Amino acid sequence: MIPSNVQEGVAEEVNNRLARATAELQAKYERGEGGKDVSVDGPSGTAYKEKALAEQRARKDRRLAQQSEHVGSDERELKDEGDDGDGDGDEDHELRELREQRLRQLKASRLQTMENLGKGHGQYREIVQDEFLAEMTSSPWVVCHFYHRDFSRCEIMNHHISRLVARHVETKFVRINAEKTPFFVEKLKIRTIPTVVIFHDGVAVDKILGFQELAEGQPEGKEDEWPTIRLARLLGAKGAINKALIVDDDEVEQTAKQTIDSLRAAMMNAALDDDDFDDFED
Repeated sequence: MIPSNVQEGVAEEVNNRLARATAELQAKYERGEGGKDVSVDGPSGTAYKEKALAEQRARKDRRLAQQSEHVGSDERELKDEGDDGDGDGDEDHELRELREQRLRQLKASRLQTMENLGKGHGQYREIVQDEFLAEMTSSPWVVCHFYHRDFSRCEIMNHHISRLVARHVETKFVRINAEKTPFFVEKLKIRTIPTVVIFHDGVAVDKILGFQELAEGQPEGKEDEWPTIRLARLLGAKGAINKALIVDDDEVEQTAKQTIDSLRAAMMNAALDDDDFDDFED
């Protein structure tokens, strides 16, 4: 059994602690800190969070100060450079104007590309007769391949066009089954398969009939083996695609140039050898 004096001592200590806690709590509320966790060690404490926030703000302020100092330094350097000569300031202004103009052009180009992708550019799609007019008039430049499923040359044309669509997003490429499009076949006077019709602002402005202009120069028996770059150059010449974006992925033109250069060099060497032989005879 616990002595009564011990019980009284414990009860008094508890009462004293409660009194101190109550007084501290009252003082906190009087200071406007009521309900706040003042722990600076635990992440759940309000004081801890406030301390972390203050440190974050301080770091941000230091970064801003450094950036401001850097910008100020750059401005001073530009000003010093501008003071070195009478025309430097004008040149700096012109350079800034050129940069800003270039940035505006790049932004406009990106926006145009996004708009084109939304219209179906960048892919080689098949359309039907009911979609024809809307597709031909919704983009400035459209290349439409009229094909027939039983003609092997149409598959060859499909192959080459498919290689161009991703690079030339400025132009819409579509194909349509001529057999199922009698109205537009007659309207556009399609008499050869395959036929590629080029539209500009909804108007048919040019055609590629079969492999005319594509198979020129091909060896006999290899008329169907012309390279993609030949179609790209032809479309570029007709205005259907941007010439500046044409790339010879197969290096066909480079190989042909090297061959021609080699032949020319051989002919020149042969001519020189003949001259040397004539001199020896003399």
